[in-house]
Amino acid sequence: MRTLLLTAAACLALSACTTTSIETAIQKNLPRTCDLIETAHVAFSAVAVTGKISARTVAREAAAYDGVAILCTDANQATAADAIVRVAQAYVAISTALKEARAAD
Repeated sequence: MRTLLLTAAACLALSACTTTSIETAIQKNLPRTCDLIETAHVAFSAVAVTGKISARTVAREAAAYDGVAILCTDANQATAADAIVRVAQAYVAISTALKEARAAD
């Protein structure tokens, strides 16, 4: 996940990078990123069913996961910029939810 974000940021910073190279980096790293998000979602869901997590946090995590799950199923659903934004938002939401889950456990 971080690799995807760092690659995109680096390519945007370098004038020699083209949109094609950014798209290629995203296509290459998206499956791994999606696997990490899926793992985090499963871990959070295991704790969420205990009822120790607020309904608000559960809803936020679910919305974040659902938003990126579509992208993970079909990467052609989004542009490079949209993919980066969706993945970053999901990462933040799920990470925050996991922190709350660890605190509640």
